[in-house]
Amino acid sequence: MPDSPPYGWTFLVARGRQQGYQPLLVPDFLAESNEYGVLDQATGGESGVAITPVQGLVAGDVVLVSRSERLGAGDIGWLSGPATDQFGRPLELLYGFVLRGGSIGEVDDADLAAARAEAVATYRRFLAAESAFEREISRPFVLRSIPELVLSTTPAHLVDPGTEAPEPVAVAARPSPIVSRNLVLVVVVAIAVSAAVWALLLRGRGGPVTEVDLVELESTAVDCTRPVTVQARITTDDAATVTYHWESKLTTNSKPVTVEFASAATKVVETTVDPAATSGAFSFKETLVVEHPNSTESSHEYKLSCR
Repeated sequence: MPDSPPYGWTFLVARGRQQGYQPLLVPDFLAESNEYGVLDQATGGESGVAITPVQGLVAGDVVLVSRSERLGAGDIGWLSGPATDQFGRPLELLYGFVLRGGSIGEVDDADLAAARAEAVATYRRFLAAESAFEREISRPFVLRSIPELVLSTTPAHLVDPGTEAPEPVAVAARPSPIVSRNLVLVVVVAIAVSAAVWALLLRGRGGPVTEVDLVELESTAVDCTRPVTVQARITTDDAATVTYHWESKLTTNSKPVTVEFASAATKVVETTVDPAATSGAFSFKETLVVEHPNSTESSHEYKLSCR
């Protein structure tokens, strides 16, 4: 048994009405190690909870406990119109909590409810000023979920500094050799599964699309009376049917596009942007979002001038 209660850190990954999918609320220790990008690899269906172990981080091994759900009209009181982005897609939240070390044996709904409340509060602030929003940091809170094996120590600070420290939990009796061998076997199996999961994460959410890369324009001076072509490279490590779309305030076509990959390859795709309403120097962020067979995206900020 652990000598202190387990702690969790809330996280939130979501997109806004204009801004793309991104981590919005991240644990303090992942922000310090600059490894919060792993959060967007969590998965979770609306009808269930996903538990994803991740190993090999500088910050140490973690477990992501996550759930996803579509935003309801009542979640954002001041939101006018449907809870959708500028392309008509429903707004979705991927939220949950992170456990440092160990593994979760049973997830308590109270922990997910607490994480959701914190995540929704962050999301409201994000929607109020998407372009000016700065990523927020979460602090640890005491979990009610039951860990199978907790390896981390008590964090130095809690959300509420005035909360009294919990009484230490009594140490269990030393297990028998048979129990010890079984425990070692469980840990070995968990490590093997975690390694497989991590290998999938490094491939872009466990699918054949391994990389998306937007291409720089040959010149930053463009003819603003004509559409400008923007290109990106999509790379797969196997045959695939890839569906993607473009996002930006200047994109002339944001409908989904499908391209076939007969084998592992890199293909160049393109869209056009219309700078007709601009003059002089202007900038815009273009994003290519792969929707199928796995989710990944890439963005680039273009700074151009009219010649």
